Amino acid sequence: MSSPLLFEMTIPIFRRAVSNLKGVLKLGEKYATENNIPTSEMVNWKLAEDMKPLSFQIQTVSNTVKMTSVRVTGIELPVMDDNETTLEELYARLDKTLEIIDKVEKDHTADFEGKETAEVVMRDMKFTGKNYVQTFALPNFFFHVVTAYDILRNKGVPVGKLDYMGAR
Repeated sequence: MSSPLLFEMTIPIFRRAVSNLKGVLKLGEKYATENNIPTSEMVNWKLAEDMKPLSFQIQTVSNTVKMTSVRVTGIELPVMDDNETTLEELYARLDKTLEIIDKVEKDHTADFEGKETAEVVMRDMKFTGKNYVQTFALPNFFFHVVTAYDILRNKGVPVGKLDYMGAR
């Protein structure tokens, strides 16, 4: 039996991108260590002064994974405070996000069944499940994944497309 469409459009994609993001973050840590840059500074790195820092990008990636599952299926998942201030806490956040992905896959795959046309309400916006995933959840998720990557790249971390894609 195949998995429901919205499950396939989200959870496996989220797993790969979160795992890849963790790998890119590790490359950032290695770069900082090799260049005598305090890793404590990394969480506050930004692309531009008026943009949110690396920590926010990772928190939003994590929140998008969780809230997509919640909004599409109606399941309850643990609340995560957006209070990470160290690199170690960001790694723990990504690990917890991967645990949530595992839980959704193990216990809630069937909850995605038939949700393509179900109403999803977010703030004052209404979507169908499929429209929400395609026009909001996935674009938002990848915006923050790539922004985290871009912050590291902009700071001199030698990461490339293959690192982002998880191909090396």
